[in-house]
Amino acid sequence: MRGELSVNICNLEYTFRKTDTFHLQINDLDYSFNGVLGMYGLSGSGKTTFSKLLAGIIEPVSGSVSFFTNGHSAVPKIIYSPQFPERILLGIHIGDTVQQILSQNVNKIGVYDSICNHLQKFSLDFNNIRDKSGFELSGGELRRLAIALSLALSPELLILDEPTIGLGRRGKTQLYSILEEFRQQHHIMIVSHDFNLIRRICNHYWILDRGKLIFTGDLNALRRQQDIIEKVGINSLEHYLTATVKTEEMETL
Repeated sequence: MRGELSVNICNLEYTFRKTDTFHLQINDLDYSFNGVLGMYGLSGSGKTTFSKLLAGIIEPVSGSVSFFTNGHSAVPKIIYSPQFPERILLGIHIGDTVQQILSQNVNKIGVYDSICNHLQKFSLDFNNIRDKSGFELSGGELRRLAIALSLALSPELLILDEPTIGLGRRGKTQLYSILEEFRQQHHIMIVSHDFNLIRRICNHYWILDRGKLIFTGDLNALRRQQDIIEKVGINSLEHYLTATVKTEEMETL
C-alpha cells in the first residue's frame, strides 16, 4: 500500500523573469494525498508552473513547498511527466534513453521489466521501438512512452500533465486501467484543462484561476460553488457527469 504523504505550501510565489503578465501566488495550503488529486484550470491559469514547483523542477521566487511522510519532513520521489513529451523525445534514440534511465537505477532489471510491462499495457512492444528515434513515433506513441517511463520509475508521487493529449479512445481506456492499478501503491496528480478527465479519474480537485488557487475540495463541495463553476468554464456539471457516464458505457461495449 502507498505510504502517507502530505504537502504544506506557504506563501508560494512565482513570476516569469521576462514578463510581469503572469504571477502565481498560493498562500497557505495543507493537503494530505488520498486517492487521485486533480488540478484543473483554463489555459494560462498556472497549472504547469504549479506542478513544476511541486516537483522541484523550478524554484519559487518566494515561499516554500514542504513534503511530509508520516508527519516527518521528507523529500519524496516525485516524477513529473510533461505536457509536451515530444519536445524531449523527438530527437532521441529510444534504446539509448532507456539505457540512460537504467544506468541511474540500482535495480536495473526491475526497472527494465517495468518499462516493458507498462509499454505492453499501452499496446507498445519495446523491442519494436528500441532502435527508433522519437521522429519515427507518432504523437500518441510518444505520449504513451513518456507515461510508461514515468510509471516504471515508481515514484511516491506521479504528476501527469495533460496525459491524454494525443491518445485516442483506446489509449485513454488503457490509461484509465493503468492508473487504477498504479494508484493502489502510489500517489497521483492529474493536471488538465479537461474537466471530464479530472471528473473521471480524481476524487479531490484543486482549481486554479490566473495563478490563484480558488478551490480545493471534492465534487459535492464544488457543486455548491456556482460562481467558481462559471468562472472556470464548467458551465454545467451535469453535462460533464452525463458525458462521463456515456463514455463509460461505450467503453464497456
